[in-house]
Amino acid sequence: MNYLRECSFILKQRKWRIGLAVLLIILLIGGLGAYHERHNIRRLMLVHQRYQRTDILSTNQIKVNLRAGVSTKHTANTNQLTKQYRADLQRLTPGTDQAKVVVNPYHTSPLSGLILVKTKPAARVTVTVPGDTAATTITHQIKGYRRTHSVGVLGLYAGRTNHVRLTFTQKDGHRTTSTYKLTTAPAPRAIGHNRLKTSHPQQMALGQGHSRLTFAVSSQGLTYGLDAQGQIRWYSTAKISHVFKRLSNHHLLVLTKISPKSPKYNALRETDYYGRVYRQVNFSGLFPTRQDPHKLATNTVIHHDAIELPNHHLLLTVDDGSKKFVEDTMIELNFRTGKIVKVIDLKRILPKSAYQNYHGTTRPDGKIDWFHQNSMYYDTKRDELIISGRNQDMIFAINYRTTKLKWILAAPERLPQSYRHFLLKPTTKHYHYNGGQHAVKLIQTTSHNGHQVALEFYDNNVPVTRGKTRQSKQWSAGTTVTIDQLNRTVTKTWRFGQSLGKRNFTNIVGSSYAVGKGNTLIGFGYADAGKRSEFIEVNRKSNRVVFDVDHTKFAHGDWSYRAQRMTLYPQNNFQLTTIK
Repeated sequence: MNYLRECSFILKQRKWRIGLAVLLIILLIGGLGAYHERHNIRRLMLVHQRYQRTDILSTNQIKVNLRAGVSTKHTANTNQLTKQYRADLQRLTPGTDQAKVVVNPYHTSPLSGLILVKTKPAARVTVTVPGDTAATTITHQIKGYRRTHSVGVLGLYAGRTNHVRLTFTQKDGHRTTSTYKLTTAPAPRAIGHNRLKTSHPQQMALGQGHSRLTFAVSSQGLTYGLDAQGQIRWYSTAKISHVFKRLSNHHLLVLTKISPKSPKYNALRETDYYGRVYRQVNFSGLFPTRQDPHKLATNTVIHHDAIELPNHHLLLTVDDGSKKFVEDTMIELNFRTGKIVKVIDLKRILPKSAYQNYHGTTRPDGKIDWFHQNSMYYDTKRDELIISGRNQDMIFAINYRTTKLKWILAAPERLPQSYRHFLLKPTTKHYHYNGGQHAVKLIQTTSHNGHQVALEFYDNNVPVTRGKTRQSKQWSAGTTVTIDQLNRTVTKTWRFGQSLGKRNFTNIVGSSYAVGKGNTLIGFGYADAGKRSEFIEVNRKSNRVVFDVDHTKFAHGDWSYRAQRMTLYPQNNFQLTTIK
């Protein structure tokens, strides 16, 4: 009898435990569902929390709207390929004829290669990619003597078999040379056609080993690099929009898509010319639509520019999630963690009338693009940020820490009296104010009195809000001015493009960058109403054109946002190391 009672008790206890477990599972599932719903509700509330009361969003709301997060998918793929090549190298037997050759080793850079080889004596390697001319032959010497070599090759021609030479120099000076064949596919037709008009390589700023190319940075498509003869020597199959920058660690920073089929460019990627991915931050925010602010839609978060700050954080031009305004906010991003650490809303700096009474342009979505920030430059010496806004025809500087205005370069019309003491006063007779300008950059930050800076920018000559003259929309030009920050004066020092007239007038986009040898590379990105881009390198002293290429037959919308002169070999060695 006692035995039966014990069995009944144990059975009841087990049923109780099973019931409790089922109840806990139900509560857990329900809790997760409730958390998910609360999260969505909270997010929706944050998106809409202040829209009915103010046009200026809170910092916390902007952070939630943008939804930045570190992604490791592409980094993991890179590491897998790197481990494979490292294993391949270890398996090789010594001998330059036993090398393993890989074209496009990381699958997004078709004109790059990798040569794995072992040598019995330690040797230093020089890699040479023969060009069609002496000035287009690209050479690069790798520092250090070693027996195992992972040689990165850049600057291959498209659609041909490249005979790449490796010269092995031993410590006693003995040299041997081996040639390896790297065959590439033709460049995509989507890149378009590049026609060389002028080339004087000896006067061009091509860098050591002729490794500096002219990069046509796409607005939304394929970015590529040209040599001194206008031939394509690098391109990426990963579509890039606006941002193509070199970081202090010699890697590249690009703005691309989270996935190839994504409609927007919302992945900020640290990569290199081989296509390795070192770090990526994705932005997945959904923004209220102008037509119906209660509906959320995928939006481009980063739009025109990104720069690296001295602390290695990134400063980005962004849309902040407003249902009303676009392209008037910056964020400082900790690129390692994906955390936003600072927000700068230009509506908090510039006059209310600038955004409340703006009618210069319209957008299909009805949002107000009153400022249209397109570039920025950080002056390390002064802790100042120089900012360009197309639709206010304005360049201005702020103290980065305090965000207080320092000076404004713009025509005075429509600027409230309380802001006019920030205006720079022209010392040049009949000074022509910038209109719709792009690509601001300092080319000289010191002078005899310590207060002058030389500023370079691309003057589209499109007055959107202020500064209209008879010359407006008749030409566009690369421009330099000298700014005396103490006395708040501006003096025009150089301009090129006016003589080219309407043919090179560009209503949007464009760039003007000093590249060395006293030369400037100008990108007339939207010539002929967007049917043509032109890249001109010109000497600022003589105004002699030393390089000129016309770019045509590209897809609509893929005009060249900027033209940049950058080296293929910013760092010395190709390292087969995994990325943490």
